[in-house]
Amino acid sequence: MSQQPSGRRLSRRSMLAGIGTGGVAASHFAARALADGAPAPGGGIAPDAPLTRYPTVNALQSAPAIKEGELAETLGFHRPGDGGGALYHIHKLGEERQPNGGDAIALPSGLAAVLLENEAVNYRMFGAVGDGEHDDGVHIKMAHEYANQHQIPVVNPSGEFWIKETNSIPIATNVHWGKTVLHIDERYNSRRNPRFVVLNDRPAETVTLDEAAKAALLEKLKPGVQIIPELAPYAGCLVIVRDEKDRIGIRAGASYSKRGWAREELFYVEEEGRIIGDIAWQFKDFTLVTATPCNDNYLVIEGGGLCFSGDTPNGDPRGYYQMGIAIQRSRTIIREQWAGLERGRRDTALNSRSGIYALNSVYDVTLENIRAMPWEKNRPDKSKVVRDGTYGIGGGRMLNCTFRNLTAEGGWVAWGVFGTNLNKNFRLENCRLNRVDVHFHCWNLYISNCTIGFKGISVTGGGDLFVENTTRHGGSFINFRPDYGARWDGRIRLRGCTLRPSGNQRVSVLSYRPSNFDYQYPIGFARSIVIDDLVIDYSAAHNSDAPCWLMEIAPFSKTDQGARLFFPQRIEFRNIAVEGREQGVRL
Repeated sequence: MSQQPSGRRLSRRSMLAGIGTGGVAASHFAARALADGAPAPGGGIAPDAPLTRYPTVNALQSAPAIKEGELAETLGFHRPGDGGGALYHIHKLGEERQPNGGDAIALPSGLAAVLLENEAVNYRMFGAVGDGEHDDGVHIKMAHEYANQHQIPVVNPSGEFWIKETNSIPIATNVHWGKTVLHIDERYNSRRNPRFVVLNDRPAETVTLDEAAKAALLEKLKPGVQIIPELAPYAGCLVIVRDEKDRIGIRAGASYSKRGWAREELFYVEEEGRIIGDIAWQFKDFTLVTATPCNDNYLVIEGGGLCFSGDTPNGDPRGYYQMGIAIQRSRTIIREQWAGLERGRRDTALNSRSGIYALNSVYDVTLENIRAMPWEKNRPDKSKVVRDGTYGIGGGRMLNCTFRNLTAEGGWVAWGVFGTNLNKNFRLENCRLNRVDVHFHCWNLYISNCTIGFKGISVTGGGDLFVENTTRHGGSFINFRPDYGARWDGRIRLRGCTLRPSGNQRVSVLSYRPSNFDYQYPIGFARSIVIDDLVIDYSAAHNSDAPCWLMEIAPFSKTDQGARLFFPQRIEFRNIAVEGREQGVRL
């Protein structure tokens, strides 16, 4: 095809009749704009604006007689039919805007071809090459910025693109990646900036209260409360209450900080001040109350593959690095996605990762039908061991988040796929994961029809801990984290579950072994425990003669500070079976 414009001035009818596949969506918009004079991104369009077709953006830039006010259509960005065909409006830019080679193409005589699209955009429209050499992240970022500005989705159903040095790609509209593959060069991972950020529409705001309102809120902020009328004006918000002066959850262990966590609550406010999210703490005071408006619609990211290089980032390998999708928006759904290493690569990184998916200060987020992965940590070569825990899914301050049909497995070298804090109403369904881990303050954890691998279930907190029809491979079914006091202030229910020891190690169904330490909150081993229809299957370790405990408990009933540990008022075991060895279990 000639690189010269066709020279034809198209009527609305001939434009629709002669359009090629690459420009269907763009020309559909042009036809509508020509018909009714509707305003479009980049400026108004005259009803009788002439339209000229060009094979590529380069041909458009080389056009000798293009005039302001015209429309231009390309059949591709770099070459005809490459998927980057689009519609442009020709006009001069204001002083506040410069051509960027994406949605604003520089033309002679101070003109620019400004992209027109009000239905969807893709990455090739903004110049993404997909050759493995260029940093396509630059063009991908422009595509999402344009989509966010005009509130349209990004629809990029196929292609391979390489993201190198580009970070903080903003997502504020729906994304359909289909069979798109995104190759992420981890040498350019950042400590502060993830590759993609799912943005909330409105920022958090500080709730200002007078003394009377503050006293009324303090009176109602306690376990069991369901309605807080003082917060009715914040219906539709995720509210976080924090007292920085009251430090709890001091972490036991010589290498850990002794500052602990601020006493903190998070809950969602519905109409009339009805709250979603049980209140766990009683407050004497608070230093900060924030309300984050939650979107009244769901943002959906679906499809695609994220391929990571497995490299150590340039610079200091110590500390946690961002490397995937940060989710800062409530009511977000990510589904039908594959995330893992590039084919033929190994995870050789020496740094810790905060998560392929990192959820922070969100309500009602769902990840489903996803293959993720845990990262390597405890390698046989001690010089290659990663210093801190490294996670495939991370975050904190999460309420009503659901993880459904996730697969993230690994062997003994791999670390945990989950590493979260302040996780309320945490739900896992039909997952196969190597680890479920909530460090500080999980409240209400529901696991059903899952398989949990060698790294296990490790939690502290309270509320309901309900697990059903789930298999755990390893030495304990649930390990209550001793560094945070192994605290579970609530009910524990296991039904229809299987524990499969993997070696001749000491086994415990419920492992509760806190240190004799002042954690700055009461510690104890549940308020009630019911285990029904449990199988301890030694088929993978039939020669084991190590003890197996249903409950492994602390050897002390009071700490050195005089605080007494709480203990269940009700314990019930029914239908406990041991298979694969003759030796049974201990209560």
